Amino acid sequence: MSAPAPHAAPVASWAPAGRARRLAPPSWRDPRLLVGVALVLGSVVLGGRAVAEARGTEAVWALARPVGAGTALTAEDLRAVQVRLDPATADAYVSAEQLLAPGVVALRGLGSGELLPRGALGGGADVGGRVVALPVGAVPDEEVVEGGRVDVWVTWPADPAERGALPEPELLAEAADVAGVRSLTGGLGATRAAEVRVLLGPATLPRALQALAVDAEVSLVPVPGAAAAGAGR
Repeated sequence: MSAPAPHAAPVASWAPAGRARRLAPPSWRDPRLLVGVALVLGSVVLGGRAVAEARGTEAVWALARPVGAGTALTAEDLRAVQVRLDPATADAYVSAEQLLAPGVVALRGLGSGELLPRGALGGGADVGGRVVALPVGAVPDEEVVEGGRVDVWVTWPADPAERGALPEPELLAEAADVAGVRSLTGGLGATRAAEVRVLLGPATLPRALQALAVDAEVSLVPVPGAAAAGAGR
């Protein structure tokens, strides 16, 4: 009697289920790939445009703070800015590569942020007048600022012979440049007066000195819009 045939061990069968889709090579028709390519090309174009625009600018000096007429300019008054200038007017402004010579003064009021114009610079002898410190009896109006403009009015002392008659104010100077403003404080810190430095022309200067000599009352009336120009033009 023959021995029974041994049972064959079960053989596990495995057949490939097909190539995994995640291993498939990308197709140029895939929308995600097309969007990525478009973003890369867009960034390259924008970057090239920014570089081209930057190359079209140049560094010039601008005012870091307002300065009044007759003020000597220093490095602290200026800052370099990159701007695009019309070639026809580029020479009208001072390049940041050029250093100002000592003693250069502003011939007119210049506002903070204003590009430094060559035509507004000169020496002390080029200033069309003299800066005079005018005392005022109270803190000046907020629009009376360095680099702004004011009308200067003077009220002369009353004539003792004309009892009860009020002196009529006199317009001493119109649209005068303000070179500086300084508050004067008393011992307890309370403001009791101020001093405003104003550029006055040769025709006005003698009359102003006469007003100071007789202790006439000085009033300053800001020119409309001049304060904003002086603060940030």
